[in-house]
Amino acid sequence: MSRPSSLLPRTTTLLLLMVLALGFTLGVVWLLSAQRQSATSREALQQLQARSSRIAQLDTLLVNVLDAESGVRGFINSNNPVFLTPYQDGRAVVDKTLAALKAGEWENAAQRSSLDQLALLIEARWKVMTQALEQSALPKTDGPTGGIGKELTDDIRSLILGLRAQTVAEMNATIVASFDRFAEARRTNTVLGLGVLVLLLAIIVLLYRQERLRDRLAALLQSENARLQTEVAARTADLSNLATYLTNTREAEQERIARELHDELGALLTAAKLDAGWIARKLPAEAMAPLRDRFDRLLDTLSQVISIKRRVVADLRPPLLAELGLIEALRSLAQSGMVGENEGRIELELPETLPELPASVSLALFRIAQEALTNVRRHAQAKRVRLSLTVEPQEIVLQVEDDGTGFDPSVQRLNRHGLTGIAHRVQMLAGRLDVASRPGHGTRIEARVPLNAAAA
Repeated sequence: MSRPSSLLPRTTTLLLLMVLALGFTLGVVWLLSAQRQSATSREALQQLQARSSRIAQLDTLLVNVLDAESGVRGFINSNNPVFLTPYQDGRAVVDKTLAALKAGEWENAAQRSSLDQLALLIEARWKVMTQALEQSALPKTDGPTGGIGKELTDDIRSLILGLRAQTVAEMNATIVASFDRFAEARRTNTVLGLGVLVLLLAIIVLLYRQERLRDRLAALLQSENARLQTEVAARTADLSNLATYLTNTREAEQERIARELHDELGALLTAAKLDAGWIARKLPAEAMAPLRDRFDRLLDTLSQVISIKRRVVADLRPPLLAELGLIEALRSLAQSGMVGENEGRIELELPETLPELPASVSLALFRIAQEALTNVRRHAQAKRVRLSLTVEPQEIVLQVEDDGTGFDPSVQRLNRHGLTGIAHRVQMLAGRLDVASRPGHGTRIEARVPLNAAAA
C-alpha cells in the first residue's frame, strides 16, 4: 500500500530539517575545532618565541661574560683603556639580561635554581675581574683547574649551555607536538569537510526530491482543479439549462393558462353577463322590481370578475407585448403611477422606437422590469422610481432605479429569488447585470443585453 501523497512532502521536509540541523552541528563543531586549533597554534608560537628569546638571552650572558673577561685580560696586558669597554658596559647588559630571564616562565624548579646559581657565578666572576683590575694582575693559574677565574667561567659556560640545551629540547618537543596537532587537525578538518560535503550532497538530493514532489503535487492539483472546474462548469451548465427550461416552461404554461382564461373563461363570463342582462330585460316590470338590486349586483360582480380575469391574463401574458410591443407594455406596467404605500411616482424614460426584437427577448426584458418594480413595491419603500430603456450602438440597456431603503449586495441571502430570476434572464440573453445599492441610499438595477444576442 503506497503512502499518501500528502505525507511525502512532509517527510521530505522533516529529513531536510534533520540534515540542516546536522549540518549546523557539524559547522559549529568545525568552528570550535578551528578556534581550538588556532588557540593551540598561537600558544605554541608564543612558547617558541619565548624559548627563542631565552636562548638569545643565555647567549648574550655568555658572550658578555667572555667579552668582559677578555677585555680585562687585554687591559692588564696592554694597559690600554679601550679594552675595558666590554667590562664597563657589559655589567648593565648582564644584569638586565638576568632580570629578563628571572621574569620569564620556566618549566621546572631545577631550571630556576640553575638560573639563580648562574647569577651567583656571574657575580663571583665579576668580583674576580674587579680584583684583577684593582691589583693590575691576573689571578694565579695554580692547580689542574687553571685557577678561580677559569673555574668560574667554566661553571658559567656549563650552566648556560645546560639551560640552553634544555630550552632547545623544549623547543623541539613543542615543534614535534605542533606537527602532531597539525596532523590531527588535518584529519579532523578532512573528516568534518567530508561530512559537510556529504550533508550538502544530501541537501541537494532532498531539495531535488522535494522539487520533484512539488511538481508532482502541482500537476496533481492542476489536474484535480481542472477536473473540478470541468465538473462545476458541467453542473452549472446543467443547472442553467434546467433553469432556462423551467423559465420557458413557466412562460409557456402561463401563456396557456392566459389563453384559456381569455378564450374560455372570458367567453363564459361574457355569456353569463349577456344572459343576465337579457333576463333582466325580458322580465316584466312588476316581477323585475323586487329583483332589480340583485340583478344589478350580479351584473356588477360579473363585471368585476371580468376585470380581474383581464388583470390576471395581463400578468400571465401581457397582451400589449404581443400586440403593441415592448415600449407600450412597459408603459402599461407603470400605468398605476404609484409604488408601495408611500405613493412614490414611477418616471418613465422610453425611446420612441426599438429595433425589431424576438418575442423571447421582449418578454425577458418585460419580466425583468416587472420583477424589479415588484421588489420596489414590496421592499424599497421608495418615493421615486425611474424606469428607463435605452438603445446603445451594441446593447439594449434597461434600468430600474429607486430612492428606497436599499440593501448590501455583498451579503448573501437565501430569499433573494427575485434578483436571482433577473440575473438568470439576463444570463439567458448573454447580457450583463449590475446591481448597485447601499442601505439607506436606494437601489439601481441595470441589465445590458447585446443587440446581436437579441437579434439571435
